[in-house]
Amino acid sequence: MAIILSNKIKSPDDATYYLDADWDWDSFYYAGYGMFSAGLSVGLTNVASGISVGIAGSSCAIGDAQDSSLFVKVLIVEIFASALGIFGIIVGIIQSNACTLPVAVQ
Repeated sequence: MAIILSNKIKSPDDATYYLDADWDWDSFYYAGYGMFSAGLSVGLTNVASGISVGIAGSSCAIGDAQDSSLFVKVLIVEIFASALGIFGIIVGIIQSNACTLPVAVQ
């Protein structure tokens, strides 16, 4: 996700300390908050995925130790818990598609 978002950031054509009065602030705010929300959604869903894999994994390891025929069922539970992170990355990519910084003042 960081690679996708870092490719959207471009350096300005003229390096000045102050921006012009007719600068397109709305587009910059929209792109900035869009990038922030994409990163936040990916980060939070991966944290939730990690917590769910940890909780489900510890419970499933105890269940598998007691009955070895549960291994395939345990594996399916782990796959569903880890799929949350993949869904978060997909949502972040969709959100980052709308984040384009304006190149020049129009």
